[in-house]
Amino acid sequence: MEKRQIIRIVFSILIIGVFTTIFIFSNQNGSKSKSVSEKFMYFIVELNPKTSKLDYEEKQEIVIKSQPFIRKVAHFTIYMVLGLLVMIFLSTYNMKLSKKLAIAIFLGIVYAIGDELHQGFIGGRTPRVFDVFIDFLGVLTGSLVVIVLQSFFDFNS
Repeated sequence: MEKRQIIRIVFSILIIGVFTTIFIFSNQNGSKSKSVSEKFMYFIVELNPKTSKLDYEEKQEIVIKSQPFIRKVAHFTIYMVLGLLVMIFLSTYNMKLSKKLAIAIFLGIVYAIGDELHQGFIGGRTPRVFDVFIDFLGVLTGSLVVIVLQSFFDFNS
C-alpha cells in the first residue's frame, strides 16, 4: 500500500472520530453538558496555583462565570482539529490549494450547521448561529495552520 493511501485511511478514521466526538457531546442534554464543562473548569481552577487556594464559593464563582467562554473555546478547538485533519487528508490529492480550503471549510460549516440543528432536538440545548460562526473560525484556523506548515515543510516526500 502506498504512503498516500495509508495517510488517507488514517486521517479518514481520525476525521470520523472527530465527527463522532462532536456528535456525542452534542447529544448530551443541557444539564449533562453543563456538568461536563463545569467539571473541566473546576479541574483547571484546582490546577492553577493562584486559584487552587481559594475557598469553595470563590472557585464556584470562577467556574460559573467562565462557562460561556469555556464552551466557545471547546467549539473552536474541536473544529480547529477537524480543519487540521481535513486539510491534511486533502493534501494527499492533487488539486489547487483554494479548492482544498473551500472543501475543508464547506465540510466544517455543513457539519456545524447539522450539529446545531441536532442540538435543537436535545433537552436543555439550543441551536445557535454564533456557534456555527465559531466552528467556522476553528475550521479556518486549523486549515490555515496546515497551509502555513506545508509552506515551510514538504510533507509529500
